[in-house]
Amino acid sequence: MEYIVHIAGVTKAKKRSEYFQGNVVATQNLLDIALHHTNIKKFTYISSQSVAGPSKNGIPLDETSPCHPITTYGKSKLEAEYRCKKAMNKLPITILRPSAVYGPRDTDILEIFKWVARGFKPILGSGEKTVSLIYGPDLAEAIYQATVSEKTIGETYFVADRTIFTFSSLIDYIATLISKKKIPLYLPKGLVYSMAGITQFFSYFGPKPVAFNIEKAKDLLQKHWVCNPQKIYDHIGYHTTTSVYNGLQYTFSWYKKVGWL
Repeated sequence: MEYIVHIAGVTKAKKRSEYFQGNVVATQNLLDIALHHTNIKKFTYISSQSVAGPSKNGIPLDETSPCHPITTYGKSKLEAEYRCKKAMNKLPITILRPSAVYGPRDTDILEIFKWVARGFKPILGSGEKTVSLIYGPDLAEAIYQATVSEKTIGETYFVADRTIFTFSSLIDYIATLISKKKIPLYLPKGLVYSMAGITQFFSYFGPKPVAFNIEKAKDLLQKHWVCNPQKIYDHIGYHTTTSVYNGLQYTFSWYKKVGWL
């Protein structure tokens, strides 16, 4: 075992405490295993932009920005980062914080495509949202480059396309791909939280948790989810090769091919 790439996640937990503990315990267990091996060249932990929280003023956050996660998911990732940093004096560790990831097989952005396919332009809370994005295959390349590079040992990096997008412009582009006229659908905060609360309540009686809950609503209602990935560009020359517009087009084509749209 020479390289370890760890993505912490617990998909079956319904309670926030279970989710938090699952992420942290999984990370700590893998760190403990790695500490007993002498041939580990790199331990790469895939964290999340959510550890930093949203930007309050729209200025992209960088690795020196204080972390203020607003959800259990973000808090669990931050605690897992802390566990990794404690082990950095004994292991060659790199931490990556991807922004919102999209691409073929992704089910989160699929919901946006479905809304647009029905003829709606969903506006959750503010109509001036900004967001950082990363195309799945570009993220995979970043993980590879950061893992094999010795320059990244002991470092933390945001990973994203360097272009900041407005949520509105992305939906407009998706509408051109689907060739649909769109009707703005304004969803105020109160309504979004109410919908999320109802969905979350009924999920307790089902066999598995739902993707849309109160914490997801909290994420979606933030005005600015933006980060600055300049550090990883400067350190190892990493750069994205797929524009967001091309990535959305590839994603749309894949959804149609497999019958998801």
